[in-house]
Amino acid sequence: MRNVDYHLHSYFSADSEENPRNQVLEAIKYGLEEICFTEHHEFHFPGLSFNLDVSAYFDEIQSLQKEFEGKIKIKKGLEIGLDSRFKEEIDLFVNEHDFDFVIGSIHEIDDIEVYEDTNYYKNKSKITAHREYFEHLLECIDTFKCFDSLGHLDYVARYGPYQDKLIDYDKFEGIIHQIIKKLVENGKGIEVNTRLFQFPKAQIFYQYLLTEYAMADGKIVTLGTDNHKADRTLDRIQEAQHLIQSAGFSEISTFSQRILDK
Repeated sequence: MRNVDYHLHSYFSADSEENPRNQVLEAIKYGLEEICFTEHHEFHFPGLSFNLDVSAYFDEIQSLQKEFEGKIKIKKGLEIGLDSRFKEEIDLFVNEHDFDFVIGSIHEIDDIEVYEDTNYYKNKSKITAHREYFEHLLECIDTFKCFDSLGHLDYVARYGPYQDKLIDYDKFEGIIHQIIKKLVENGKGIEVNTRLFQFPKAQIFYQYLLTEYAMADGKIVTLGTDNHKADRTLDRIQEAQHLIQSAGFSEISTFSQRILDK
C-alpha cells in the first residue's frame, strides 16, 4: 500500500506559516513516496482571507518537483471550502486551474466558522451541532461535483465545548449513509484524515465509515494528515493504511490532473 499524504498545507494557506520545502523534506525523512499539497481557498470566509495565489503556488510546487525529482512525487492540490451560496464562483475557480487533486471540505456554515470558541456551538448540544454539520455536508455534496474526495467528514469532532467531542456513529448512521450513498453515486472519494487518530474512538469512526463506503461500492479512498506544520507521525499513516486495508481496499487513491492514477 502506497505511503502517501494527500492533505497538507504550507504558507500558501492562510492558517499555515510552514515553508513547503520543509514539508517535502519531512515527507522524505519518513519514507513517503508521494505527497499532495492541498492549499486552502474559501469564498467569503468569516474573519480570515483564504485567497490562494495560484500562480505563485504553482511556481513553487514546480520548482520543488524539479529539485526533488526521483526522490518523491509532489502534486499540486486544492482544499476548496464548499458553500452552496457561492456555487458559481467555486466551480469557476476549481475548473480554471490545473490542479492534480481537489478536496471538498466544510469549515463554516452560514458565515459561522465550525471552530473552537465560535458561535457555531453556542446553545447547542453536541448531537445538534454534529447533526447540523452532517446536514450541511449532505447539501453540499448534492450541490457540488467539482471535488475528487470529501475531506475530514469528522471535522466537527475536533472542536466544541463538550467533554467528549468525538462523533457517536450510531446516532448519525442514517444521515452518514445518505452522505456515502451520494458520494458513490457521484463518483467521489472519501478521505481518511488522521488528525484525530490519537483517539481510538476516531479510528473506530473511520472503520465504520470505510466499511459502509466499501459496502456501497465506493472505489476512491484518499489519506491525509492535514498537517499545517512540517511534522508528522508515521504511526498515524500506518494505522490509517491498516483501516483502509481491513475495509477491503487494496490501495490508497492518488490523482494526476484530476484523473485517478492506475
